[in-house]
Amino acid sequence: MQSQSLQVQKANLYEVQSAGQELSSLEDGEVLMKIEKYALTTNNITYAVSGSKLRYWDFFPADDTWGIIPAWGFGEVIESKHPDVPVGERCYGYFPMSSHLKAKPIKVNEAGFRDGIAHRNPLPPIYNYYMRVNNNPAFHPSMEDFMPIIQPLFTTSFLIYHFLKEQSFFEAEQVVLTSASSKTGLALAFMLSQHKAVDGKKIVGLTSPSNVEFVKSVGYYDEVIEYDNYATELAQEGTVIVDFAGKTQLLEDMGAQLADHLKHIALIGITDWKSTRGFRGVPKSEFFFAPTHLQNKYKEWGSQKANNMINQALGGFILDSKKLIEIAYVDDMDQLRSLYLEMLDGKVDPKMGYIVRPNLP
Repeated sequence: MQSQSLQVQKANLYEVQSAGQELSSLEDGEVLMKIEKYALTTNNITYAVSGSKLRYWDFFPADDTWGIIPAWGFGEVIESKHPDVPVGERCYGYFPMSSHLKAKPIKVNEAGFRDGIAHRNPLPPIYNYYMRVNNNPAFHPSMEDFMPIIQPLFTTSFLIYHFLKEQSFFEAEQVVLTSASSKTGLALAFMLSQHKAVDGKKIVGLTSPSNVEFVKSVGYYDEVIEYDNYATELAQEGTVIVDFAGKTQLLEDMGAQLADHLKHIALIGITDWKSTRGFRGVPKSEFFFAPTHLQNKYKEWGSQKANNMINQALGGFILDSKKLIEIAYVDDMDQLRSLYLEMLDGKVDPKMGYIVRPNLP
């Protein structure tokens, strides 16, 4: 049997191919999952851009030249040689942009399991865990198509919020979010707005002219400013910038403009990945790697408490997201290739959420 994948050239992300990979027979303790659906968001573009540096290419290796981008989604076990993971088990987790995944479940319990395939062992555990959907009382079918679009991004934003809170927002009066229309940006703005009465921080979104009205309409931001207007419209007061765009020149210019008012820049994503030229010149900046922060929270709070807190907040954001995001489905490889290239160029409507269904007949 072959797994069909969308592969991109590591050295040139615009080079895309559809390729088949032969799947070897299952060994004892392994399962084969048919990938039912996964989300395609700007998060996937960050995975590709950071593929070598942060080892995202290593999760589902193709070869030295071509890479398979990871994605969050759902799969069903169609073959099993594991006594505790039967055929028909549905799982939510980290999948390749492919039709199938072979996994080796370890640490299996009612809630889920880890993939113990050898090449994934050195990689961050958060990406190797699969939730057993059938056994999760918090899971509801009405949330299913929003989960892979929202949950990974929301977890990052939840962690950013608590990081800023623990740092007393670096004594800033306002929190400025670049790429304010991105789903990760919206999730952080949601968290900030939910706690605004206690934190008292002004929430400012920077976005492109075409997205201003959408960003204003969500109701999370106190101010929405076009990128070109920040020099005249952004208040000269204590500022934390949370950067989801990777616009290094913009960050350097804002640092110069704010001067001593700039307290901290948290570097998160790379939605405008073509503008990146290294972040060494960005003042008072630090890269925020969510898996490390999540592991710290597991140690501090315990994994059950941390997951419960994330899921409780996530539920509220998904309810809001249903009003903000329209789901669209991608059902064949040509559609997927076109959408990926549009997303690479930043041309995707922020009101849309895309679910890829690679196994439709």
